[in-house]
Amino acid sequence: MVENTNPSCLWQTVRKALPKPPTSLATINGATSFEDKAQVLRQTFFPDNGPPPQHQPSDSRDGFHTVTQEEVLKALEAILPNSAPGDDTLPSLTWIRLHKVRPDILTNMTDWSLRSRTLPTILKRVLTMVIPKPGKPDYSVPKAYRMISILPTLLKTIEHVALARMTVFAPNCLSPLQFACRKGYSPLDAVHLILEKVHKASNDKLYS
Repeated sequence: MVENTNPSCLWQTVRKALPKPPTSLATINGATSFEDKAQVLRQTFFPDNGPPPQHQPSDSRDGFHTVTQEEVLKALEAILPNSAPGDDTLPSLTWIRLHKVRPDILTNMTDWSLRSRTLPTILKRVLTMVIPKPGKPDYSVPKAYRMISILPTLLKTIEHVALARMTVFAPNCLSPLQFACRKGYSPLDAVHLILEKVHKASNDKLYS
Protein backbone atom coordinates (compact mmCIF):
# COMPACT_ATOMS: atom_id res chain seq x y z
CA MET A 1 0.00 0.00 0.00
CA VAL A 2 2.84 2.40 0.85
CA GLU A 3 4.70 1.66 -2.39
CA ASN A 4 1.72 2.89 -4.42
CA THR A 5 1.20 6.02 -2.33
CA ASN A 6 1.80 9.43 -3.88
CA PRO A 7 2.09 12.75 -2.01
CA SER A 8 -1.52 13.72 -2.74
CA CYS A 9 -2.94 10.73 -0.85
CA LEU A 10 -0.19 10.26 1.73
CA TRP A 11 -2.31 11.36 4.69
CA GLN A 12 -5.17 9.11 3.61
CA THR A 13 -2.76 6.18 3.69
CA VAL A 14 -1.53 7.18 7.15
CA ARG A 15 -5.09 7.48 8.48
CA LYS A 16 -6.00 4.06 7.12
CA ALA A 17 -2.95 2.53 8.80
CA LEU A 18 -3.80 3.92 12.23
CA PRO A 19 -6.49 2.36 14.42
CA LYS A 20 -9.66 4.45 14.56
CA PRO A 21 -10.46 6.08 17.92
CA PRO A 22 -14.03 6.12 19.22
CA THR A 23 -16.41 8.58 17.59
CA SER A 24 -17.91 9.65 20.93
CA LEU A 25 -16.60 9.94 24.47
CA ALA A 26 -17.11 6.81 26.51
CA THR A 27 -17.96 6.77 30.21
CA ILE A 28 -14.94 8.40 31.88
CA ASN A 29 -14.20 7.60 35.51
CA GLY A 30 -17.89 6.77 35.96
CA ALA A 31 -19.08 10.04 34.42
CA THR A 32 -21.81 9.58 31.81
CA SER A 33 -23.27 13.05 31.15
CA PHE A 34 -21.47 15.62 29.02
CA GLU A 35 -21.09 18.03 31.95
CA ASP A 36 -19.65 15.34 34.26
CA LYS A 37 -17.21 14.13 31.58
CA ALA A 38 -16.07 17.71 30.97
CA GLN A 39 -15.50 18.18 34.70
CA VAL A 40 -13.44 14.97 34.95
CA LEU A 41 -11.28 15.95 31.97
CA ARG A 42 -10.91 19.50 33.28
CA GLN A 43 -9.62 18.23 36.63
CA THR A 44 -7.15 15.97 34.80
CA PHE A 45 -5.82 18.54 32.36
CA PHE A 46 -5.93 21.48 34.77
CA PRO A 47 -5.30 20.24 38.33
CA ASP A 48 -5.83 22.75 41.11
CA ASN A 49 -2.41 24.11 42.04
CA GLY A 50 -3.69 26.92 44.20
CA PRO A 51 -4.36 30.54 43.28
CA PRO A 52 -2.15 32.09 40.59
CA PRO A 53 0.45 34.66 41.65
CA GLN A 54 -0.78 38.24 41.81
CA HIS A 55 0.31 40.49 38.98
CA GLN A 56 0.32 44.27 38.93
CA PRO A 57 0.43 45.97 35.51
CA SER A 58 3.47 48.16 35.03
CA ASP A 59 3.32 51.83 34.07
CA SER A 60 7.06 52.15 33.63
CA ARG A 61 8.39 52.83 30.14
CA ASP A 62 12.05 52.54 31.13
CA GLY A 63 13.86 50.83 28.27
CA PHE A 64 10.62 50.10 26.43
CA HIS A 65 10.43 50.81 22.72
CA THR A 66 7.01 51.81 21.45
CA VAL A 67 5.45 49.20 19.19
CA THR A 68 5.31 50.33 15.59
CA GLN A 69 2.73 49.70 12.91
CA GLU A 70 5.40 47.93 10.87
CA GLU A 71 6.03 45.44 13.70
CA VAL A 72 2.35 44.59 13.88
CA LEU A 73 2.14 44.24 10.10
CA LYS A 74 5.04 41.77 10.06
CA ALA A 75 3.37 39.80 12.85
CA LEU A 76 0.10 39.66 10.91
CA GLU A 77 1.90 38.55 7.76
CA ALA A 78 3.46 35.68 9.71
CA ILE A 79 0.03 34.30 10.64
CA LEU A 80 -2.06 32.39 8.13
CA PRO A 81 -5.09 34.49 7.07
CA ASN A 82 -7.37 31.49 7.59
CA SER A 83 -5.85 30.52 10.92
CA ALA A 84 -8.46 28.88 13.13
CA PRO A 85 -10.06 31.42 15.48
CA GLY A 86 -10.20 30.90 19.21
CA ASP A 87 -12.95 31.59 21.69
CA ASP A 88 -13.43 35.09 20.25
CA THR A 89 -14.40 33.56 16.84
CA LEU A 90 -12.36 36.26 15.05
CA PRO A 91 -10.10 34.88 12.28
CA SER A 92 -6.73 36.44 11.53
CA LEU A 93 -8.18 37.94 8.36
CA THR A 94 -10.29 40.25 10.55
CA TRP A 95 -7.22 41.83 12.12
CA ILE A 96 -5.38 42.00 8.79
CA ARG A 97 -8.23 43.96 7.21
CA LEU A 98 -8.59 46.18 10.28
CA HIS A 99 -4.87 47.00 10.26
CA LYS A 100 -5.05 48.10 6.63
CA VAL A 101 -7.81 50.60 7.44
CA ARG A 102 -6.88 51.63 11.00
CA PRO A 103 -3.32 50.51 11.78
CA ASP A 104 -3.31 52.54 14.99
CA ILE A 105 -5.91 50.35 16.75
CA LEU A 106 -4.06 47.04 16.78
CA THR A 107 -0.73 48.82 17.24
CA ASN A 108 -1.97 50.62 20.38
CA MET A 109 -3.47 47.41 21.78
CA THR A 110 -0.21 45.51 21.27
CA ASP A 111 1.85 48.39 22.66
CA TRP A 112 -0.26 48.56 25.83
CA SER A 113 -0.07 44.80 26.39
CA LEU A 114 3.73 44.61 26.03
CA ARG A 115 4.41 47.86 27.87
CA SER A 116 2.26 46.92 30.87
CA ARG A 117 3.34 43.26 30.68
CA THR A 118 -0.33 42.33 30.87
CA LEU A 119 -2.74 40.24 28.84
CA PRO A 120 -6.44 41.06 29.11
CA THR A 121 -8.50 38.25 30.58
CA ILE A 122 -10.43 37.84 27.34
CA LEU A 123 -7.20 36.81 25.57
CA LYS A 124 -6.59 34.10 28.15
CA ARG A 125 -9.78 32.28 27.22
CA VAL A 126 -8.74 29.20 25.25
CA LEU A 127 -10.98 27.17 22.98
CA THR A 128 -10.18 23.56 23.85
CA MET A 129 -11.20 20.41 22.03
CA VAL A 130 -10.71 16.97 23.54
CA ILE A 131 -9.87 14.15 21.16
CA PRO A 132 -9.16 10.48 21.94
CA LYS A 133 -5.65 9.16 21.43
CA PRO A 134 -5.70 6.42 18.79
CA GLY A 135 -4.93 2.85 19.77
CA LYS A 136 -5.60 3.17 23.49
CA PRO A 137 -6.93 -0.02 25.16
CA ASP A 138 -9.22 1.78 27.60
CA TYR A 139 -11.12 4.98 26.77
CA SER A 140 -12.79 5.16 30.17
CA VAL A 141 -9.72 6.84 31.71
CA PRO A 142 -8.89 10.54 31.18
CA LYS A 143 -5.29 9.81 30.10
CA ALA A 144 -6.63 8.18 26.93
CA TYR A 145 -7.46 11.67 25.67
CA ARG A 146 -5.54 14.77 24.74
CA MET A 147 -6.61 18.32 24.15
CA ILE A 148 -6.04 20.78 21.36
CA SER A 149 -6.06 24.41 22.43
CA ILE A 150 -6.78 27.25 20.01
CA LEU A 151 -5.74 30.72 21.08
CA PRO A 152 -7.42 33.99 20.10
CA THR A 153 -5.84 35.28 16.90
CA LEU A 154 -5.15 38.65 18.52
CA LEU A 155 -3.02 36.90 21.12
CA LYS A 156 -1.02 35.23 18.32
CA THR A 157 -0.30 38.68 16.90
CA ILE A 158 0.97 39.98 20.24
CA GLU A 159 3.09 36.84 20.70
CA HIS A 160 4.69 37.30 17.27
CA VAL A 161 5.63 40.89 18.07
CA ALA A 162 7.06 39.88 21.48
CA LEU A 163 9.03 36.99 19.98
CA ALA A 164 10.46 39.17 17.22
CA ARG A 165 11.72 41.60 19.86
CA MET A 166 13.20 38.83 21.98
CA THR A 167 15.03 37.48 18.93
CA VAL A 168 16.63 40.91 18.37
CA PHE A 169 17.26 42.13 21.93
CA ALA A 170 17.81 38.83 23.75
CA PRO A 171 18.58 36.14 21.16
CA ASN A 172 20.28 33.83 23.66
CA CYS A 173 17.24 33.62 25.94
CA LEU A 174 15.25 31.49 23.49
CA SER A 175 15.42 27.75 23.94
CA PRO A 176 16.66 25.78 20.92
CA LEU A 177 13.47 23.75 21.38
CA GLN A 178 11.28 26.82 20.78
CA PHE A 179 9.64 26.16 17.42
CA ALA A 180 6.43 28.19 17.58
CA CYS A 181 6.35 31.66 15.99
CA ARG A 182 10.02 31.49 14.99
CA LYS A 183 11.19 32.33 11.50
CA GLY A 184 12.78 29.34 9.80
CA TYR A 185 11.17 26.86 12.21
CA SER A 186 8.09 24.77 11.59
CA PRO A 187 6.12 21.93 13.21
CA LEU A 188 7.94 19.55 10.87
CA ASP A 189 11.23 20.54 12.51
CA ALA A 190 9.79 19.56 15.89
CA VAL A 191 8.60 16.22 14.48
CA HIS A 192 12.00 15.50 12.94
CA LEU A 193 13.70 16.30 16.24
CA ILE A 194 11.43 13.90 18.13
CA LEU A 195 11.96 11.15 15.55
CA GLU A 196 15.71 11.64 15.75
CA LYS A 197 15.64 11.22 19.54
CA VAL A 198 13.37 8.18 19.25
CA HIS A 199 15.66 6.50 16.73
CA LYS A 200 18.73 7.28 18.85
CA ALA A 201 17.06 5.86 21.96
CA SER A 202 16.07 2.75 20.02
CA ASN A 203 19.60 2.26 18.74
CA ASP A 204 20.92 2.68 22.28
CA LYS A 205 18.41 0.05 23.52
CA LEU A 206 16.64 2.62 25.68
CA TYR A 207 12.92 2.15 26.28
CA SER A 208 10.25 3.86 28.35
